[in-house]
Amino acid sequence: MVLATAALLICPGLFSSEEARAYTVKNDQVTIYEGETFPMDSLVSDADFLNLRLLTSDRSISTPTKDGALLGLSIGSCVVTISDKAGGRDEITVNVVSKEDVHMVALTLDDGPGSHAMELMDYFASRNVKVTFFMIGSDVGNYPKSVQRMVDEGHEIGNHTMNHKQLTAVKKDRALKEIEEGARAIEDVAGVPPTVWRPPYGDSTQEQRIAAGMPTVLWNIDTLDWKYKDADRVANEILNGASNGNIILVHEIYKTTLEGIKKAVDKLVAKGVRFVTSTTLLTRDGSTVEDLIGLRCFSSKQKRQ
Repeated sequence: MVLATAALLICPGLFSSEEARAYTVKNDQVTIYEGETFPMDSLVSDADFLNLRLLTSDRSISTPTKDGALLGLSIGSCVVTISDKAGGRDEITVNVVSKEDVHMVALTLDDGPGSHAMELMDYFASRNVKVTFFMIGSDVGNYPKSVQRMVDEGHEIGNHTMNHKQLTAVKKDRALKEIEEGARAIEDVAGVPPTVWRPPYGDSTQEQRIAAGMPTVLWNIDTLDWKYKDADRVANEILNGASNGNIILVHEIYKTTLEGIKKAVDKLVAKGVRFVTSTTLLTRDGSTVEDLIGLRCFSSKQKRQ
């Protein structure tokens, strides 16, 4: 292919070593929002990024940055060629789209915090992914650093009650205390109050939803990760369920879920899917947080009493 209006970036240290490492292309297309960057490690793996050369066919649409990321400059499509010293050469189609066309999905993680939280947040940070963590109040004190990092990195903190009891199966006063005590325990560790809540098993009364004083976030895509504990199945459920406006349910505490998230999110981010907090998703239509209190919110399109 003849590449017109070519812009070349040779990353610092290019071809400095005698042996270039091989690399593997993970996605042959990528969607970037205008004015934003896309990390190269979302496109290629097993790579020594100092030994990669990036060549773009139209630098007015997208151009490599000094650290090897791709910057979306204007709406349109171009081709980026990746090559290395060993002779590897691949082409990736880059589509730059308007932020008005953002495809939003809320990934929600229940039953934490747990031992995988830090690894999840490392991954989310590398992909500019924001999620909602629905935490159990009795567990937050076991992982204070994880909880604080969730807050510091812009994830949403959700209340999943104090002890994960089915609220419709306990006495009225006990149910309300489960909500109140869970919120208080989370705030004590996080330093900020939770902004959304999720009743265990999705069961609640309208009285409980109103008493919670914050949006009740349910889901319309259930991965059943807790049942099958299979990373590939988790990945497929996320991939198939990531339509615009959906709320996806996974559980933070399983290693197979972590692995499945990574497999799916890499592919979805490359397609331009934006992972946002529950509140961001549910208020994108102009709804206020106050409008949502008392409702059951299954997706950005499903909100009902």
